[in-house]
Amino acid sequence: MAMANETVTLLRSAKIPGLGWRRGQAIIGKTGRVKPDFMFLGRGKRKREVHAPDGHYVLCRYEGRLPRYKKLGNDPSEALDELQRAKSELKFKNAAKTAGYIIPTPAPVKRKSLVEYGREFLEQKRSPSLKLDEDTIKLYTVIVEEFVPLCGKTIPEDITEADVIRYCDELDKRYSDGVRARRYTSLRGFLFYCGLEPKRLITPSVHKRLKSYEKKKVRIYSGVELTALLAVCDPYHHALFMVALLTGMRDDELAHVLWQQVDFEANVIRLAGYEIQHKGKTIKFELKDREARDIPLFPQLRNELLRLRAFRPNAVFVLGTKNDLPNVKILYALKSKARKAGLNCGFCWGCAARRECHRFHVHYFRSSFASYALKRNDIRRVMEWMGHSDLETLAQYIGAADNCPGWLATLYVLPDSSSKSDETMPSSLGFPELKNKPTM
Repeated sequence: MAMANETVTLLRSAKIPGLGWRRGQAIIGKTGRVKPDFMFLGRGKRKREVHAPDGHYVLCRYEGRLPRYKKLGNDPSEALDELQRAKSELKFKNAAKTAGYIIPTPAPVKRKSLVEYGREFLEQKRSPSLKLDEDTIKLYTVIVEEFVPLCGKTIPEDITEADVIRYCDELDKRYSDGVRARRYTSLRGFLFYCGLEPKRLITPSVHKRLKSYEKKKVRIYSGVELTALLAVCDPYHHALFMVALLTGMRDDELAHVLWQQVDFEANVIRLAGYEIQHKGKTIKFELKDREARDIPLFPQLRNELLRLRAFRPNAVFVLGTKNDLPNVKILYALKSKARKAGLNCGFCWGCAARRECHRFHVHYFRSSFASYALKRNDIRRVMEWMGHSDLETLAQYIGAADNCPGWLATLYVLPDSSSKSDETMPSSLGFPELKNKPTM
């Protein structure tokens, strides 16, 4: 016989101000429609209707005295359709039991584990046909390897919104809001691959908070900072920072640029991806978005590279290590030289923890390049030099260097359009004399 208390109902789980998360009965009006964002809270005389926009619907099925919950999204129409479907299935099941008909139990379907989904997801992202760069593949790999053990779930269906929030909380402890927002967005792609619907799994209000972050004002290096920084550099690091300042290359591009790509005759650096055999190793480099570009050799940059080439005539990498391999410690070198020059702010958490000021990053050379180059060059030319695909990205740098000294803007004037500056260029920008063997 059918069990009398085997029923299915539609509930709403929501966060109530001052009470926390509560579960109550969804409100279905006389027209048969669900009243959006409202639910009944309490029982008997204390039962009242409350506004609960921060939540989602839940399907509750009672099998005997045991409740079984199925989380739905925040769409009232979809929740009502799911309720009607569950009621129809239950009605058929009860009718079959009353008639003495035994409904055959379907064969159990082997479900893939979350670990298997993660492995397949990364294999797909590494597919050559997708042409994803190494940084993107590395990002997805880190997300999968961090999230899967952190959530502690075996199958994707067990993942909850709380698991996603907990993962983002861990990211907030180690990274900036921008990094957390980007990794959260990429995590949604992995959840979708697992067969989940992020729009249903994560409520709109939580999604809005997790994806948002404060966009900070563009930071560029001032003339005082550059003069002090370059004054404490040996020839190698002087060249390293000047190339970063006068090319606007990303740190990965700085580490991998080859002398073969520097064309002194055409007066350009032909930046492109490559795969070479060097010192018994296969070294592969890919540009962001796989877009090759030419960067002009401004006079000061050309002189810097010519002197560096004379100092290292047999090197393959322009800014390589003493073993002529890509220098992956450019950021460390920058923070070390900034500390030596007395430029640390002394107040940020980086200065307090490691004496490495957060105000110095390799990417700020790139933003400095854009800001100063725009003072003397057309915006479309600067866009091509930086490898941007739209003007909107570059627009944030316009006006950032309005108060810069004249000699800084003069560094970005090409020989055919150069003009004399009334200001004297600081001596530290010149190539330093080689007294001791530089450290790298």
